[in-house]
Amino acid sequence: LTFYIAFEATLIPTLLIITRWGNQKERLTAGLYFLFYTLSASLPLLIALIVIQTRFNSLSTYIIPLSNLTLLSNTSWSETMWWVACFLAFLIKMPLYIFHLWLPKAHVEAPIAGSMVLAAILLKLGGYGMIRMSSLFIPLTKDLAIPFMIIAMWGMIVSSSICLRQTDLKSMIAYSSINHMNLVVAGIFSMTPWAWSGALAMMIAHGLVSSGLFCLANITYERTHTRSIFMNRG
Repeated sequence: LTFYIAFEATLIPTLLIITRWGNQKERLTAGLYFLFYTLSASLPLLIALIVIQTRFNSLSTYIIPLSNLTLLSNTSWSETMWWVACFLAFLIKMPLYIFHLWLPKAHVEAPIAGSMVLAAILLKLGGYGMIRMSSLFIPLTKDLAIPFMIIAMWGMIVSSSICLRQTDLKSMIAYSSINHMNLVVAGIFSMTPWAWSGALAMMIAHGLVSSGLFCLANITYERTHTRSIFMNRG
């Protein structure tokens, strides 16, 4: 429960950074996208946590795997919806390809500090939550994660293609972040120790590299007063 409260509390400062510190005219639209995408997934996660408390009489990540293994391996329709509700908030925060529309808008409209924090910290919360949840529901995740792995790998290909036609530096970095985070999603859902180690290393590396790219894009913008790749070419 504490993790859920802290996870959702990140919405407030991020929304303020985008809507108040941003100086682009579309910052309010970007803030609304971010707000509604996040809130639309937070309610199913809260309901899923209530169901967990009801079934296992605990929200401890140490007690749940030992409580009732039959509930964690049943793939009925209700169990499938429960599993999706547990992971939906984290998939949107990553973001998974089909839930990615808020990220390019947020990156483009946010100030440089907001973009760096968004890339380095906020996206990684989704990955951390997925790792924690996957470790709890290993039988269910092995059975139900394959469609999301397919979407993630397809999203890697599509977002890479979209990067090739971007003219805005921050937008290009944002779509590259979608590419990298979908690779992390596919790695986490493969449910192997090597994949989890690789996903963790990928998240750390992306946090450092993506923040540095946004910083370099801002340096270029301060010198040339444009983020257009065509205007900044040699």
